[in-house]
Amino acid sequence: MSIAIKQSYWALALIYLIAMLGSPFAFEWVIKAAPIWLLAVAVLRAPSVPAKPLLLVAILISSLGDVLLELNLFVFGLGAFLVAQLTYGVLFARRFAWRPDRFAWVVFLLVWAMAVLIWCWPNLEALTVPVLAYMVAILFMGVAALNSRFALYPAFFGAAVFILSDSLIAIGLFASPFPGQPWAVMLTYYLAQFCIVRALLRD
Repeated sequence: MSIAIKQSYWALALIYLIAMLGSPFAFEWVIKAAPIWLLAVAVLRAPSVPAKPLLLVAILISSLGDVLLELNLFVFGLGAFLVAQLTYGVLFARRFAWRPDRFAWVVFLLVWAMAVLIWCWPNLEALTVPVLAYMVAILFMGVAALNSRFALYPAFFGAAVFILSDSLIAIGLFASPFPGQPWAVMLTYYLAQFCIVRALLRD
């Protein structure tokens, strides 16, 4: 990933984080998804990327999820991100390697996910099944990143931050909204996508 792409990515992310102060506004979804589209450009420009089409699918489906969530189509947005997480998980699983030295991190992910689920459970109601399905998908992605030949940074770091970002969404929607939550969600989301794509471009 070129320096120009990296700088442009974070510039676009910063523009959206600032623009959120005036949310909602017309075509907000365009500014929100723009950094993710730039990651797709980075992949297209990369000379040799294993499973490039699959990586592009994960990135573009993620951006579709951004748009759907921005249009208040939560279940459809959740579905798009579920597909993206499974795709990222498959990409990590291509380099599978059992890593017992990282088992403590696997336990941590599972405990974290269960804690967030228990906290949110009373208010999930009709969304219980979609949320459970998504939790399984993102845990698969995180565990696949851990049990792979990828370095902890940026691969697992990106996966873990993605899980954190989605946890913040769940807490805000189903448990206890907190000041600054939308900015925390988007900052961690942009960081996660950047790290994951950077890791996979190094494959």
